[in-house]
Amino acid sequence: MLEDKKNDVKSILTTILSYASKLTLILLFVFMFIGRMNPARISKVMNTNVSLVKSALYFKGYTSDLVALQNAKKTESSNSELENLAETSGDSFDDYYSNFAAMVADTSAYDMVGGFEDDDEETASGKIQVRSYKKEWAAFKAAHSQIANAVEKAHKYSIFTLAAILICVIGLYLSCGTNKIRKIGYLVICAGAVLVSLSMIPYSYAYDLLAGSLDSLEVSPIPPSGISGFISFSIITFVLALALFVIEKAPEGQKSELKATPFQVTYRLLALLLFILLFIPGANPARISLNISRNVSLFTSGFSYGTYVRNMERILVRGWLPSSVMRIAYFSSLLACLGIIACGIGSCISVGNNKLKRYAHISIFAGSALSFVSMFGIVHAYNLITSSENVERIEPLEPSTVPMYCILLALICICAVISFIKTPAPEKDEKPAIEAPLQLFLMILPFLILVFIFAYLPLWGWRYAFFDYNAGDTLSMDAWVGWKWFKAPFENAATRNDIIRVLRNTLAMSGLGIATSWLPMIFAIFLSEIKNQTSKKIIQTLTTIPNFISWVLVYAIAFCIFGTEGFISSLMVNSGLWERGKNMLMGDSFIWVKMWLWGTWKGLGWSAIMYIAAISGIDQQLYEAATVDGAGRFQKMWHITLPELFPTYIVLLILSVSNILSNGMDQYLVFKNPTNKNPIEVLDLYVYQLSFGQGSNNNIPFSTVVSMFKSLVSVVLLFITNRVSKLIRGSSIF
Repeated sequence: MLEDKKNDVKSILTTILSYASKLTLILLFVFMFIGRMNPARISKVMNTNVSLVKSALYFKGYTSDLVALQNAKKTESSNSELENLAETSGDSFDDYYSNFAAMVADTSAYDMVGGFEDDDEETASGKIQVRSYKKEWAAFKAAHSQIANAVEKAHKYSIFTLAAILICVIGLYLSCGTNKIRKIGYLVICAGAVLVSLSMIPYSYAYDLLAGSLDSLEVSPIPPSGISGFISFSIITFVLALALFVIEKAPEGQKSELKATPFQVTYRLLALLLFILLFIPGANPARISLNISRNVSLFTSGFSYGTYVRNMERILVRGWLPSSVMRIAYFSSLLACLGIIACGIGSCISVGNNKLKRYAHISIFAGSALSFVSMFGIVHAYNLITSSENVERIEPLEPSTVPMYCILLALICICAVISFIKTPAPEKDEKPAIEAPLQLFLMILPFLILVFIFAYLPLWGWRYAFFDYNAGDTLSMDAWVGWKWFKAPFENAATRNDIIRVLRNTLAMSGLGIATSWLPMIFAIFLSEIKNQTSKKIIQTLTTIPNFISWVLVYAIAFCIFGTEGFISSLMVNSGLWERGKNMLMGDSFIWVKMWLWGTWKGLGWSAIMYIAAISGIDQQLYEAATVDGAGRFQKMWHITLPELFPTYIVLLILSVSNILSNGMDQYLVFKNPTNKNPIEVLDLYVYQLSFGQGSNNNIPFSTVVSMFKSLVSVVLLFITNRVSKLIRGSSIF
């Protein structure tokens, strides 16, 4: 018995470590495509969107923003001719050198050996100019050589880092096999993690080399910030892989077999990576002009033409660029998206039997080929822009991520073809089939994807809390401030009072809703007891429709009834009870109760639907038995219906408590006025007003901090209420 418990603990520990190592490896792999995590970015002049992959595989794109000419304009030299030379030179180090050398050669006819005493004024001036040029030439050449050397070293190091991460990925493939092959995979992961950590060291040397050129040129060197992230995750990966290698033992006589071929694992992982890249704006190859919003992803470029060309309307209207060019880029993006989606679908169904695998490989091959061809359409659209007469107005942007997409798609296509050849031919009577557990997983996969996109991906916006961000800027333009905005509520008395006030309002109004959360259940019970089906449908319809009415329209209805010239005021004035009309929407008296009443009126019928569905699932034999025993209608409701609905009520109550700080803002925004501003402002409305409200300071970082606090409190409350429910009732949500 004790041995079995030890094996269970060991199995659980191994599973946790395995999933943790795979997660860290995936994050390490994703880091390669995030510009801000690129350790090869050793200068502020370099584009923040240049990732490690681009630094390694596309040297021109890596150095495009660090040309010597841009920096030569910032020279400390006061020689205007040198400054003009810098402005008219080419876009590479060699061009600058050649132009400068030619300038020196033109004046080298002067004799530099003799003195100035016997020379006329013109000759002496020429000699002085030559000596000045040669001095400047030597200084600039040395500085440029140093810059070029630093950039070249960083480029080579990025290739080494990329190779080390790919070694880790190979180890991940091997870890998908049996116990024996997994141990080999863990060793490969350990070796790759060590290489990743070691590859980070030389980037500091490249930075120091670049910083040494400051005497002559301003290149704005910055310490490679991505080093810490790569080192941290590589160390974690190494520790986890080493622990798995020590813990896991291979049974004697077991063969080294993979559950899935390396080619299948490859195209599945790459298809997942491509699907993620669809929603990352920085990886959008269709952004072929600086006028296209940098927040537009490839998915948006393909499925929303209006959003794609929103900032290009002036250019298209004036005829500076034919609309057909943007149409080419749009349709190419659409085909790329459809191809990547086809690859994803094929990767999902590749877990089936041989016949289904055949269909999957065909889908992956067709999708990757379609997306690969679409990249040429994007490049063609870019070439059309560069050949335009108004190229300066259009501001073309080279689709630098196209090579990355082409490489990934080519790898997927090759792996699909090889897998198609290696997959045994299905039998004639074989039907496409997937194992039951995998079927259930594929059914829930679209929901998981939607949750990730709309629930977890937006959490990336939390990074704004650590910057002095101003609306309209990019994060690269703003300073990193660390925990500054987290400390703000504790350092500023006015801010602290505002937060206390809105928290009091939020808790009060949410508390009223929780205290009366039983009303929809009671309403559903009485609604189910109505025997006349026509009346029942009319009541249910009339009570459900308000949920679909916008709060703006609700306020319009309220104004028509309770406004100065509304129904009630007109009635009271005409009856002689009031001298003049009154606006009953003004004032802060009983504002919490008023908001609760409006919310109850709007959501009562809709909230009752879940209870009605639960009532329909109650076993009717219970009611029949109660009738035989002589129970009346109210006795049945009390002893059968209520107890059966109680689990549903508890679940909804737990969710309500966990969302106690999230009671929305649209209702309070439309009912807000100068007389009730203080008691009606809840946390969500406060965050909105703080960031985007009229007269606000656009304090997006601080509002992000408040939102983070709200989310964390909600998660904590969810776990607490879930635990309390388990202790009291013996059951919980999870």
